[in-house]
Amino acid sequence: MKNLYNIDEWADVSYLRIGEILLEAGKINLYHLSMALDIQKFKKMPLGELFLAMKVISEEDLIQALFLQESIQKRCNNA
Repeated sequence: MKNLYNIDEWADVSYLRIGEILLEAGKINLYHLSMALDIQKFKKMPLGELFLAMKVISEEDLIQALFLQESIQKRCNNA
């Protein structure tokens, strides 16, 4: 399990979707991810917003995961 608040723990990652980040950080489990992906087919909402609506993550968790995702993307684009 990786720390959502420590970018250094994600140095070996080149790209992750928001669900993968939250799963790897232990904020959600495979059941949550599967359920949100099924709901997303009908609701057309961003996955992070679905996790918030499901009350499985906090708004702070989502903000940090999005920040982490952007940081990983920037790091890879600069490499």
